[in-house]
Amino acid sequence: MFPTRAPRRRLTAAVVAVLAVTGGALTAPAASAAPTPVPPTAQTQAQTQTTVPFPRNSIVMGSGPTGFLSAGNTSAERGPYRWTRYADGVTTELAGKPYAGVMGTDLVAKREGGVYELYDLATGAAPLRFDTAALPGRSLRGIAGTTLVMTAANATGGTGVRLVGAGPDGPVERGVTGLPEDADVTRVDVDSPTAFVVLYASAEGGTRQERAAVVDVASGAVVERYGASGTGPLSDTALSPAHLAVVEHPTAGTTVLAVTRRDTGATERLPLPHADRLLIGLAGDWVTYALPGGAGTTVPHALHPLTARSLTTGGTVKLLDHVAEGVTGPGGAPVLRGGTLDGGEGLYRIAPGPDGTPAAALVASTGEPTALTLVAQNVPEKAVFDPATGPFRMSWTLSRRANASLKLTHTASGKVLRPSLSYLAGNGYGLDWNGIFPNDVTAYNGRYAWEFTARPLNGIGPAVTRSGTFEVARTPTAHDFNDNGTPDLLVGDDEGVRVYDGNQVLRGRAPVTLDTTHLSYGGSGYDRVLAPGNLGGSPHADLVARDRSGVLWLHQGAGRALAPRVRVGGGWQVYDRLAGGSDLTGDGRPDLVATDRAGDLWLYKGTGNASAPFAARTKTGFGWGVYNQITAVGNIAGGAAGDLVARDKAGVLWLYLGRGDGTFAARTKIGGGWNAYTAVVGLGDADADGRADAVAYGVQGRAYFYNGTGDWRSPFEGRATIANAALMTGGPHLF
Repeated sequence: MFPTRAPRRRLTAAVVAVLAVTGGALTAPAASAAPTPVPPTAQTQAQTQTTVPFPRNSIVMGSGPTGFLSAGNTSAERGPYRWTRYADGVTTELAGKPYAGVMGTDLVAKREGGVYELYDLATGAAPLRFDTAALPGRSLRGIAGTTLVMTAANATGGTGVRLVGAGPDGPVERGVTGLPEDADVTRVDVDSPTAFVVLYASAEGGTRQERAAVVDVASGAVVERYGASGTGPLSDTALSPAHLAVVEHPTAGTTVLAVTRRDTGATERLPLPHADRLLIGLAGDWVTYALPGGAGTTVPHALHPLTARSLTTGGTVKLLDHVAEGVTGPGGAPVLRGGTLDGGEGLYRIAPGPDGTPAAALVASTGEPTALTLVAQNVPEKAVFDPATGPFRMSWTLSRRANASLKLTHTASGKVLRPSLSYLAGNGYGLDWNGIFPNDVTAYNGRYAWEFTARPLNGIGPAVTRSGTFEVARTPTAHDFNDNGTPDLLVGDDEGVRVYDGNQVLRGRAPVTLDTTHLSYGGSGYDRVLAPGNLGGSPHADLVARDRSGVLWLHQGAGRALAPRVRVGGGWQVYDRLAGGSDLTGDGRPDLVATDRAGDLWLYKGTGNASAPFAARTKTGFGWGVYNQITAVGNIAGGAAGDLVARDKAGVLWLYLGRGDGTFAARTKIGGGWNAYTAVVGLGDADADGRADAVAYGVQGRAYFYNGTGDWRSPFEGRATIANAALMTGGPHLF
């Protein structure tokens, strides 16, 4: 006997669990009272196939020889109720509610107040009407064929079982004989038109004992009684001509399946893993059992699959991967809503095969898979990180909730990320990626391989795996040397440059282990290294370096590496100050400036040509010998072109606002105290606010961030300490 959901089955689940009866008469109503089908164009489905449709989001309420009853289960009040024929799949929606199936028949029962109507949906015969107003104090427990099975308190405080049938002048009630007067009835299971099972406890004989009684409907008498232990409202039973099966819980945390041979009375008790609610059935010489709810669980249980056990050999076979609920069909055959990996979700009939071993036959399908499946995925080929459009979203939609994970691998570097996924509506899982690695490093440009894995929470079936690639392609910036589109902090020595990710150092959590990229010079022994931006026309920022003999070299950027150096020219030892990175001429290319020992300022206009990156020098000023540091900071002041800042020997920092023709407006004082710093570096826009910024390095690893304002009158906000800068190593050159 397989109950429907919550948690009873039969009429006790669908019409009402233990209904109080209020009285009446039994008559055949007018034909107009029958369930009214909705218009065929709206609610009728006709399919000519062996497996007919089962309505999605519905439960099974009954199964007869010609069809089955289902009920929608998506709201607090069940419905609509539908009858579907096995022969052709024609489905008819029944008017009104609620309904329940009469087990093993094509009858359905409808309740309105204290009136019950039985409809034969195979023949369309006039319904039987039970008006129970004349039967106060009765509670409906089920329907055996056309007989109502009810309980009522008796004079001794026990519970009597009553049978209500049709008579010429109204309902005819009979009392079931053979139950003790003090019987405490805990459950009544009505699975066939001819017999049903009553579980009760009684002090008959002076000691409280539990019993399972078989009642014959025709005689209204208990025909068999068997001992039971630990039964209650959730103790399912199953009855066949040869066996009676009862779920027992003799002690807390234990579950036993007791199966009795009705011809001899011999009982075999099978210990099972504990389950508070177990659904059982009988199929020939086999007993079936399952813990319902396996599809939606997050804690798999050994009893979630429907298992059949031989009552002769003890052998077992798995019939279904999970069971939701079920009813008893004709001949006592279990009819269950559940699923298998091969057959999918639907209604299955359990019956012995040619060799007696039971098999599950799919008789109605929802068209849904039992296995976890991928319904949709959305992973764009290019990752765009734009504040205007939001983060880069990747998403996958599954057939049900799962344990989903994602692995991202940067192909070039081998760096692996395992970000957490968010649950999205409709069984979706997604990542809204801001383009930042977990250690606060901005994600590198290039191709990423992604691997999505979803493992079923219920443990049914294999994991879903998908893979693919996408491209990150941020626009290069002037001070980006780890190929992620954001400015970096650079520390140089005779061997090369250590690149520290600007986002991690400037805005990352502290303390952290800093991510570094090493760019090798090839042991060239430079005394001055600059990061002037993209000089050679490649997609990446470049370096220029002067060796100790005065030769200037160009190292073109190659993403996370440097290309072999190209000689720019000799004679650069005449300059004591070099600065590059600002577009001083307004042509969109970075330029370089140099001061000689006489204090003259010279402009080297960028050409964009790697073989000759600078035009011939032009003198643009004099008197620059008063400064001990000059820095190209980009356009920090909101003018027509890039700017310079220069620090005099007294520690005052001055702004030279570029005019766009290689010359500058009269200097403007920014402020004093800048002699506390060993270097001032122009980074470009380090905080993504659209304005150029600067970093000042102090002694003992201290560093400070100066956020650009875009206002020439006050080009920097107050300084902010960069805690992570103290972790940078390499030196001695900071640029």
